[in-house]
Amino acid sequence: MKPYLLPLALFSLAAQSQASGIISVSSGIDYSSGKYGDSQRTETLYVPLGLKYENADWTLRAVIPYIHSRGPASSIGRGADRVTLNNGSNAMKTAAGLGDIVLSASWTALQEEHWLVDVGGKVKLATAREEDGLGTGKNDYALQTEVYRTLGKHTLFGTVGYKKMGNPDGVSLKDPIYGSLGWSLRTSAQTSLGLSYDYRQKIQDKGAPIRESTVFINHRLDDHWKIQSYLVCGYSTASPDVGGGVFLHHTF
Repeated sequence: MKPYLLPLALFSLAAQSQASGIISVSSGIDYSSGKYGDSQRTETLYVPLGLKYENADWTLRAVIPYIHSRGPASSIGRGADRVTLNNGSNAMKTAAGLGDIVLSASWTALQEEHWLVDVGGKVKLATAREEDGLGTGKNDYALQTEVYRTLGKHTLFGTVGYKKMGNPDGVSLKDPIYGSLGWSLRTSAQTSLGLSYDYRQKIQDKGAPIRESTVFINHRLDDHWKIQSYLVCGYSTASPDVGGGVFLHHTF
């Protein structure tokens, strides 16, 4: 089976076995630009297909991305899965193709009035071509907890997790702890806005931690369609200098 067909097969089985569940599809475009510790800038275009299946306390997700990247060969992947290898390579490279597929599952451990707590796991499959610099060629695994607290029109949220990194050939990566803190405000029945801060420990001795903030807005167009847009600003050499994106979500 081709690697990008695996999440489609999993979602098909879930939908057939649990017909009462909710299926959502999303896609959009994400752009980021940064030097990531190199002398030359890397520009990355990320276009994912997102699938989500919700049933009772369980949520399954799959992300199948297309990536177009131009920059030094030492910069691999994008976003929270980006790795900058301190291997002395600064040759410029342009590559495009299937990125690393990400599968995740979460379970709602607590849902009481103003509190929501999810626990789950995530795996990044090494489906991107390592020789093109679109991925490390190794799987990554993560466990995480997400907490939400509502206060009227306001919502506070946070994430803490641990990631087991797959080591590319000849490179040893540290396994980082990561987390985020955020706030959102429901300005109307259809619209909310907010901001978040994300952090990940450095994964190489000579590297840097991820530190970046995101400003976002969500708007529900109708009962089935939602649009989301955001801007990202990075504060370390492991983060993009600037980024942003627009996504559409459809619930069946």
